[in-house]
Amino acid sequence: MTAQRDDEFATKSDLDLLKQELLERIDGNASKIESNGKKIESNAKRIDANRKMIEANGEKIDANRKMIEANGEKIDANRRMIESNGAKIEANSKKIDANRSAIEANGKKIDVNSEMIEENGGKISRLITKVVENHDAIGKMLTREEYKRDYDRLIQGQDQMMVILLRLDQERVVTNARLDRLEAGRN
Repeated sequence: MTAQRDDEFATKSDLDLLKQELLERIDGNASKIESNGKKIESNAKRIDANRKMIEANGEKIDANRKMIEANGEKIDANRRMIESNGAKIEANSKKIDANRSAIEANGKKIDVNSEMIEENGGKISRLITKVVENHDAIGKMLTREEYKRDYDRLIQGQDQMMVILLRLDQERVVTNARLDRLEAGRN
């Protein structure tokens, strides 16, 4: 467009040219407006999609919050259990310490007993030898029945000897009496 001054009048060709330029600009603006309209529609669809995603994410966030709360309760329960187990472990640790002390004391007793066993080893060896000897001697001894049988035989033999001795004594008395009579008859 050509520059006009304010004090001049426009001609029809100037107005047609101006009209043409304005129509071109309007067409250009219309295509821009149409393009912007499409962009606005596209952005509206994106905004709607984003709104839906935000809603879905909000639901997920709520679900996650509920899970976090549930996990918090589980964590609290686990913490209480850990504290309880810690107390039990502490109590068991004290018992273990007491048992360790008792084991150490028993270990000392075992050491003392081991020394006594070593000292008594020679004595035990001599006792074993003596027991073996006594066992052999006991094996050679008479049993009670054998002793009674032998004792009865011995007593029977003595009874028989007493009978013989009594007869011998009687014969001596008779013989002495005969000798006394024979000597008395000779004198």
